[in-house]
Amino acid sequence: MEKEKTVSAAVEPEVKKKGGRKVMTAEEKAAAAKARKESKAKAESLKPVVVVQFQGGEADVDSLVEAAKADFKENKKRTPITDLKLYVKPEERTAYYVVNEKHHGSVTF
Repeated sequence: MEKEKTVSAAVEPEVKKKGGRKVMTAEEKAAAAKARKESKAKAESLKPVVVVQFQGGEADVDSLVEAAKADFKENKKRTPITDLKLYVKPEERTAYYVVNEKHHGSVTF
């Protein structure tokens, strides 16, 4: 009888382990959590660069915003900017702005 048990044990296939994530140490977990946190913070603070291209010319929207702020500050030095809307018309090579829903102006690029 004992021979039968040993023979049947030898015939049974070995159970293969499924592939997957390896077990992480505490240091690896902490490093992974830190990397996720940094990645999330970077994604939340993402500020895209927007460039308008038209008929062979281009203008960076950030520089247009700064030019609109500077133009407004020349005219209304004491008024704080709480709201700024910028309308870019590349065919006219002009950006029109509205500050605080009252003051209008334009800058060329």
